[in-house]
Amino acid sequence: MKEIWKDIPGYEGKYQASSEGRIKSLERVIHSSNQNGEFDYLSRERILRPGVRGNYLMVILNDPRHTFAVHHLIMAAFVGERDGMYVLHANGNPKDNRLENLRYDSQTENIYDVYRQGKAWKKLTTEDVEGIRFGIFCGFTCTRLGELYGVGHQAISKIKNGDRYAWLE
Repeated sequence: MKEIWKDIPGYEGKYQASSEGRIKSLERVIHSSNQNGEFDYLSRERILRPGVRGNYLMVILNDPRHTFAVHHLIMAAFVGERDGMYVLHANGNPKDNRLENLRYDSQTENIYDVYRQGKAWKKLTTEDVEGIRFGIFCGFTCTRLGELYGVGHQAISKIKNGDRYAWLE
């Protein structure tokens, strides 16, 4: 598929996002200043090299200077702003920011995706939660179950009270 480039909202004419998950700075004249005075210089077009924060690829857009997750920029350029939604990676790889791999959805769907991919949301798997519920049924204390599953007693208490994992039957 041919790589398509679109302006990033708020950075039109300065930065673009690609359908293949890349971000580039466009060629332009930048006005700057230092202790010697003001000056203009030509900034050439270039593909930005993302850094990593946690599991996500990040870039700095310098005008104004902010750090952004690449997947957020791709979706903003091609689909529109998030409006409270989350950006989900269909294949579960947070470094694969191709447009075809991204979609907007709810946090609940984000959690479901993680479990469908066989991974744990936070520390506990669905099997862990079932085991914790069984342990509660058998009379284990939250503190003891926390020790067994490597989480705090507060996490066990929230599962017990239905504040966490209530969607998991």
